[in-house]
Amino acid sequence: MPILQFHLVASAYPQAAMARLLEEASLFYAAALYPELSPPPVGRVRTFVNDIAPDLWATGGVPVSRGGAAAPYFTCLSLKGRPPDQLQRLLAGLTEITAHALGIDAALVRGQLIEIEPAHWCIGGTPASQARAGEISARAGPGAGQATAR
Repeated sequence: MPILQFHLVASAYPQAAMARLLEEASLFYAAALYPELSPPPVGRVRTFVNDIAPDLWATGGVPVSRGGAAAPYFTCLSLKGRPPDQLQRLLAGLTEITAHALGIDAALVRGQLIEIEPAHWCIGGTPASQARAGEISARAGPGAGQATAR
C-alpha cells in the first residue's frame, strides 16, 4: 500500500537532495505505517518524484518561472483503519523530511494523505482486505475483524 509521490519543480533541487528525500522518506514511511513490524517492510514502499516544469507550476498564482516559490507537495496513501495520531505523525514526519532533504522551510511544504478502503487496493492482484487481513484486524483491536482474519 505505501505509495508516496513528491511533486517538485524540475531543476529546483539537486539530484543528490532528491535521492536523499526518496531514501529517507521511504524508510520513515514504512516505519510510521508499520510500527509493529521490525524491521519495517521498506520493500512494500513505492516512492516517486514527479518533476513539473517551472512554467507549469504556480505558487500563490505566480508561476515559478516568473518568481513563484518552488513549494513542494506530496501525496501518500494509507489503508483505512489506522489511528488518527499515527496518520498525523506520518504527515508531520514527511513534511520534516521533505524540508530537511531539500533544504527549505517546512512552511513551504504541503501534503495530503489519502485513505483507501482495503477492498479497493490490490497486492499482486489480491485485495488488501484479504492479503493483509491479519494486519488490518490487529490494527482494529482485540476481537475486531475475527471473521476476516482467517
